[in-house]
Amino acid sequence: MLYGDIFSNMNAQYKNMFEPYAKFNSLVAKNFADLTNLQLNAARHYADITLSQVFANSEVKDMQSMINCGMKQVETMSKLSQQMIDDGQKLASLATEFKAEFDKLVSESMPNNK
Repeated sequence: MLYGDIFSNMNAQYKNMFEPYAKFNSLVAKNFADLTNLQLNAARHYADITLSQVFANSEVKDMQSMINCGMKQVETMSKLSQQMIDDGQKLASLATEFKAEFDKLVSESMPNNK
């Protein structure tokens, strides 16, 4: 057997050994990026809601504008509640997707499944 064959065999064995780790690292990095984007988008949306409320409150000049502002706050709380539900569903979806991909990776990495 030539040295080239030995190194080729070793390279193939190392590739088989380390490939699951590389796939796992890619999966974790993708999940981290998705979670970060979800959090940044949520923070941006909640900040926009908060700022709009601050500006709406600054417009209160009399009793009628205070009543209008109160009604707007009720609408905003409804939108905020819905946004929180949507964000929770997105988070659950990301977790489910990560688990499915992780289970697939583990299944593919088992010696008897190759």
